[in-house]
Amino acid sequence: MELLAAGRASQVYALDDARVLRRCAWNTEAEARLMAYLREHAYPLPEVHEATGGDMVMQRLAGPTLAAAMAAGEATTAEAARIQDDLLAALAAIPVPDWLPAGARGIDLGAPNAILHLDLHPENVLLTPEGPYAIDWSNAAAGDPAVDRAVSWTIIAELDAAAFPVDLAPFRDLLSRDLPAAAVATALRYREADPNTTPQEHARARSRAAGLLNP
Repeated sequence: MELLAAGRASQVYALDDARVLRRCAWNTEAEARLMAYLREHAYPLPEVHEATGGDMVMQRLAGPTLAAAMAAGEATTAEAARIQDDLLAALAAIPVPDWLPAGARGIDLGAPNAILHLDLHPENVLLTPEGPYAIDWSNAAAGDPAVDRAVSWTIIAELDAAAFPVDLAPFRDLLSRDLPAAAVATALRYREADPNTTPQEHARARSRAAGLLNP
C-alpha cells in the first residue's frame, strides 16, 4: 500500500483511486459512528466505508490540505482562517447526539452544547473540488463551541514561526476573535494533556495566549 500521509498517531494509505485506509492504535468505531451522523447532517467530511478496530476505510478525497495551499500561495492565511472558522461554525450548528461523550483527557470542555472536533487545523482540512472537507475526527467530543475554536487557535499558536513559510498571525487573529479567556485556558490545558505535544509547543502557545488570558 502507498503511504499518503503520516501524523503523530496514525498513517493513511491508498487502497485504490476511491478509498484510503487510516491505521491507528485506537478503536475507530465510535469515530466512524460520529462521521456517519455528521454526513447525515450534510457536514463536509469523508464517507466511511468500514471501521474495524484500529482500521478505517474511507472515501479518498482529491485536493491539497489547507496548510499546503497556504504554503503554495494558493490561499492567504486570512482566507484559510475564514475557511476553518466556517467549518467550526457549521459544526457547532449540528445537534449533539446523546451518545457523544462530553469532556476529554480529564478536561471539562464546558456545557455539552455542541459537537467539538478538537483537532481542526490546516493539515486536517482538505480543499476538494466540492469545497473544504474536515478530516481526522478521533478527538471529537461534546462541549462549548468556543473551546473548539480555542483549541484550533492553540494548535496554531504552538507552531514555530520559523518552520512555516507564511505568517500565521492573521490566522491566529481571526480564530481568537471574541474568544473568552476561560475557553483559551481550557484549550491550553487540553493540549498540554496530549502526550503527542511537547513542552516547547506548550511554551509557545502560553506565550502567545498571554494577551487573551489577561485582556
